[in-house]
Amino acid sequence: MLNSFFDNHVVSSDFLTPITHVHFDSIDSTNTALIKAVNLGNLPYDLPCLYTAGHQTAGRGQHGRTWVSGVNNVFLTLYVPIKHGEFDLYQLSGLLSLAVGLELTKLPVIQMLNENRDRTSKIGVKWANDIGYFDDTQFKKLAGVLIEPVFRKISGKNNLVGAVIGVGLNVNHAPEIKDGLYQSTCIHDLACVLTANQQFLAKDFYIPMTNQLLKAVQICNHCYDKDYLKSFINYFNENHLLTNKNINIFIQNNMTDVHASGQCIGISENGELLLKNNDTIIPIFAGMAKLKLNEN
Repeated sequence: MLNSFFDNHVVSSDFLTPITHVHFDSIDSTNTALIKAVNLGNLPYDLPCLYTAGHQTAGRGQHGRTWVSGVNNVFLTLYVPIKHGEFDLYQLSGLLSLAVGLELTKLPVIQMLNENRDRTSKIGVKWANDIGYFDDTQFKKLAGVLIEPVFRKISGKNNLVGAVIGVGLNVNHAPEIKDGLYQSTCIHDLACVLTANQQFLAKDFYIPMTNQLLKAVQICNHCYDKDYLKSFINYFNENHLLTNKNINIFIQNNMTDVHASGQCIGISENGELLLKNNDTIIPIFAGMAKLKLNEN
């Protein structure tokens, strides 16, 4: 059901580029719904579109996991066409989720929180799609990113026409995570000691978050220049929460068997995580990273 606060087609001048914004009181998944709308031709495939929701009934995360969140949190998906406009995506790349994570940590509220946090517990990006911080050995997740390709049948053939960038941000509620991979945190809990228990509204994050996603798309596009790519990789590694940490990699939801282990030495030019184990460099293309228990 569409919320009356938003019309069905709202284009705000506050976005970096004209974007159709559709808000729902409740939806199964903003990613699923937006992919379906473009795929079926209900939305143009050559224009960006933003879906937001007050509640999700079937939110999705990486590796088939369920995205668990609560009321008055952000559920947001931006569709970006693959074209060659200023804020279009030139080509789908494994670097996109990393750029998205970095840009989201530049949100003013996260910058404000980091100015008042100890250096060892700064909120940052964790490969490949998480934003949060480490408290001893436990990762506290603030936001997650899910990027998926979008196809559309054109002239009888399925064509890759764009991508959706889904972001879940815990604003006022930190859900309990039962599998032990990480725990969650939220903006309200982190800020309450600084802002006299200020209330944050999810809708106030829609425009600034979307603009950070658009900036991430631009960064990803610029990475086709080799010098720019090298600078981006260096910047990411300097700000990556896992750099120089000893970690274990788990695959899918299997938290028992360690798939790979070693010291994180950075990311590659394609976005893979690079682990060093003795004298061997192991590229990790997918998986979930967790600090080793003896890591401080």
